[in-house]
Parts: sequence; C-alpha cells; structure tokens
Amino acid sequence: MLLAAGALMGSAAFFCARAEPVLLEVSQAVAGTDEISGKPTVSFVLTAAGREVFARFTEANVGKRVFIRVDGATLGKPIVAERVAGGVGQIPVASPEAAETLARRLADQGARLEVETASD
Repeated sequence: MLLAAGALMGSAAFFCARAEPVLLEVSQAVAGTDEISGKPTVSFVLTAAGREVFARFTEANVGKRVFIRVDGATLGKPIVAERVAGGVGQIPVASPEAAETLARRLADQGARLEVETASD
C-alpha cells in the first residue's frame, strides 16, 4: 500500500471533516524497485506516532481517493482499500535516481510527506 502519518489530533472523525493535509513522520526510507511492476519506488517506514495517525487516517477514509504529497508535489492518488496499521508503504517515482534522492530526503527528514483526502 502507498501511504504514511503525523501528530495525533483526535478521533477518526477528525480526519473525515478536515480538508487539510496530514503530515506523516518517516523513520526510514530506501530506494528500490516494485517486485510486480519493476518500476522504481521509495519504500518507507513511519515512526510510532506516524503509524497511529496513518492508521486512523486510512480507517476514516476507506473507499476514498487520497493524495500523497512530498513537499507539495502530488506523487500518488490511490483509493484507500483498507485500514493501514503497519506503518509501511511505497511511493512510485519516475527513475532510480529520483528514488535515491527522495529516499535520502525522507530518511533525513528533509522532505515533507503528507496525505490528504481528495475533494469530491
């Protein structure tokens, strides 16, 4: 699955009502290749706080389209299929070089990773 997390702000209903992005805290990020598609990706692991926030966000938004953004640029628009409690995900990128750069920035906490519910 493709996503992440931020600061605890209350119940799952909070995520449904807000239109603002939720900041996700990343503890690890590595460049790699998707095993199925063979395309470059960045795999990430969220902090404990990030896992909790992301689990609440995904639970509140099952069946909805969300935006995955890094530094304001939208990198993905998946539909949330289920609650994501494990705190891991992948972000598809254009090239192996882009994967290396993004992984390095996320791992060093130099990039802002966020999710937001898409407006209908």
